[in-house]
Amino acid sequence: MTALLDTLGSPPGLGLLPADRCAQALGLACVTISAEAGGHAPELLWHAPGDRLGTVLEDLQYTLGEGPTLDCVRHGRAICESDLARLPDTRWPAFLPEALQAGARALFTFPLAIGAVRLGAFTGYRTRPGPLTLQQQLDTGAFTDTATFLLLALLPGADGRRDPATDLATLHRAEIHQATGMLAVRLHLPLDQALLLLRSHAYTTGRPILDLARDIIDYRNPPGLTAPT
Repeated sequence: MTALLDTLGSPPGLGLLPADRCAQALGLACVTISAEAGGHAPELLWHAPGDRLGTVLEDLQYTLGEGPTLDCVRHGRAICESDLARLPDTRWPAFLPEALQAGARALFTFPLAIGAVRLGAFTGYRTRPGPLTLQQQLDTGAFTDTATFLLLALLPGADGRRDPATDLATLHRAEIHQATGMLAVRLHLPLDQALLLLRSHAYTTGRPILDLARDIIDYRNPPGLTAPT
């Protein structure tokens, strides 16, 4: 983990840090960072390019409105569940069965915050049950401290020396926001209602919200996606 953090460069940027190597160093299958979004669902900012499990689970939380990353950002508390199969169904009634079906067996999410200021959450998933070792806990603490610093540098008024090209690895939901705007125009809806419609349609049809967004952007209007009456 020390070697990985040394790759950040000067000025440092989160996009320089390989998420797949971080996951490997922490004994996890995948890791993500999501940023607090002012009362909306957290925005997924950082993950490995080839990550399928983490992005699927974060998008599920975005669609369903429940899950560990959302709880961590909302309440500012770490959540460590070493065996998802042993959790009661009432914990995350919509998210939990989907997470198990996707192959997740354990999850660990930690707040990225400075005092009372919540910046986001770092979340890791495993495909087998089991807790973090003591060394993995220490390494996670070192990494979340660094990630908090990197997110803080993105706030308005931060040091202007940062390089936008290395701040973030991806803007994962850019297409969702683009599709929301297009849907709002087509259906004459406010943006918040258009996003709610997009999320609910993804949930009821069982489609990934990102796939649905791409259909809208490409003018392949999904059947049944109409303005509420």
